[in-house]
Amino acid sequence: MMRRLFKTIQWKMVVIYMLLILLAMQFIGAYFAREVESYYINNFSEALNAQASLLASLLESDLRPRDGKEPSAEQNRQDIDNLINNLVKINGANVQVIDQTGTVVSTTEDKSTIGQRTSQPEVTVALLGTRSESMRIDPRTGARVKVLVLPVKGDQIVYGAVYMMASMEGTYTTIRKMNGILATGTMFALVITAGLGVVLARTITKPIKEMTKQARLVADGDFNSSVRVYSDDEIGQLGMAFNHMTLRLQEAILQQEEEREKLAGILSNMTDGVIAANRNGQIILFNRAAEEMLQVRMADVLRKKRTLADLLSLPPEEEMSLYAQEEPLFIEMRLPNQEEVILRVTFTPLQHDSGKKGGIIAVVADVTEQQRLEQQRREFVANVSHELRTPLTTIKSYVEALLDGAVDEPELSNRFLKVTMSETERMIRLVNDLLQLSRFDSQGVRLHCKEADISRLLRYAADRFSMFSEQQEVQLTVDVPNKLPPVYIDLDAINQVLDNLLSNAIKYTSQGGTVVLSAKENRSQKRVQISISDTGIGIPARDLKRIFERFYRVDKARSRGQGGTGLGLAIARELVQAHGADIEITSEWNVGTTVTFWVPFAQGGNAG
Repeated sequence: MMRRLFKTIQWKMVVIYMLLILLAMQFIGAYFAREVESYYINNFSEALNAQASLLASLLESDLRPRDGKEPSAEQNRQDIDNLINNLVKINGANVQVIDQTGTVVSTTEDKSTIGQRTSQPEVTVALLGTRSESMRIDPRTGARVKVLVLPVKGDQIVYGAVYMMASMEGTYTTIRKMNGILATGTMFALVITAGLGVVLARTITKPIKEMTKQARLVADGDFNSSVRVYSDDEIGQLGMAFNHMTLRLQEAILQQEEEREKLAGILSNMTDGVIAANRNGQIILFNRAAEEMLQVRMADVLRKKRTLADLLSLPPEEEMSLYAQEEPLFIEMRLPNQEEVILRVTFTPLQHDSGKKGGIIAVVADVTEQQRLEQQRREFVANVSHELRTPLTTIKSYVEALLDGAVDEPELSNRFLKVTMSETERMIRLVNDLLQLSRFDSQGVRLHCKEADISRLLRYAADRFSMFSEQQEVQLTVDVPNKLPPVYIDLDAINQVLDNLLSNAIKYTSQGGTVVLSAKENRSQKRVQISISDTGIGIPARDLKRIFERFYRVDKARSRGQGGTGLGLAIARELVQAHGADIEITSEWNVGTTVTFWVPFAQGGNAG
């Protein structure tokens, strides 16, 4: 608690203020104590010197030897005793009078020393004519005393000495009292200084505390309160500047939030994926379209700190060249759901104002379908050109042969004309199929649906191909119940579907093989399922997913030999799907193929 208290500016200012005052008082007190002590000791010494000098001058006549009539020794000693006793009453000093032989003549204390010679060195020095003074500790009382010895002399003759020893404890007691008064004054000054320091510090720290509190509120997003300005001084100006800064910061944050919401709205609604990475290539943002294209979640990518090159499966050598990539980059990659896609990625490097490399923005577009359609378009043009060129070349060859004289040979000319007729019919079928698909693409499939008997329709289709199956020596079998629910279909469209499927099944079944036309109802799904199975050459697994593409053939040479255009299954799928139904193929190479499609019940249709 105390440590946290003294970390505040207010208490730091108070403590510093008190320390300054205390330091000043210490210097003043030390100087004052030294001067007081010097004053009292000097005053004491001067008073003692004055009294000793006076006593020495008064004792000169008593200690000087006389030639005439002299007072008795007893009377002389009595005068000296009276003189020093009166002096003791004045300053309380211990006084001894010593004659020129070093014998104690009179004393104020121990009378037994009278008549004895003194051995004190100060007396010996004084009898030689030199005054002596010193400070010492009285061994009897332990008090500090001042010892002063003056020679008594006249006419440059020393007649004796005055020995004075005065206690200085009174003087030091006075000095201690003075120091005590100074210390007490210092304590009162410190208390008053602390109070003034607290008041002064509060006037400075209170606005700062309010600004600190306001700064925390601003950091938490609260811009509704402001700092109270108490004065026009520097702190008041700081408060006004803080309030202005808060207002400008609020406006800037609101503007930034608006821009962020706009940017987030734009990114969320973009059909292209947008991925942002920092200068190290680590992803920091991408939108919902990018999540859907790449089958990943932004939270997982950010948590794993994946890089742009890692996410797009770029090789290491291309990672450093992204900043120099000017043209879009086409990337083939496999998604987590095992789907293979083609992505077009456009990289836009970001540069700092200083010219240093910043982050990078990648705009991703899924062009898988576009590339597939472009490939199909190229293949379609190539296939149409090939399909038309082949019969035209044949027709041209036979016509040239006829013009060269073959027309004069009836048998040869008839054979050439039959081939020419066959190739012409093939081109007509091809053009009709192309026109039909073109109409489907531009106008959609237009159906004229009505309620129909599917059993009768299937048997009629089988009858149409019975002669063709006999010619191919293929057995055509019909497995259709007599009573099936009525269906809602376009008769011409379904007839065309059956014609294409039965024709393919019979053409691609070897002699002695079997083709089965079957149908069954599915009441739970309210539809009739129609299947055409054969024991023909089958379709390899790799070709099944492309079998409904236009001009796609498993065995191109054999298909052309059978007179096919490569568009039958594509037309069949368009017609079936136009009924809201679907068609699928299952096959096994050299075993056989089954084509299945379904048509919906008529409204309220049920078995008769």
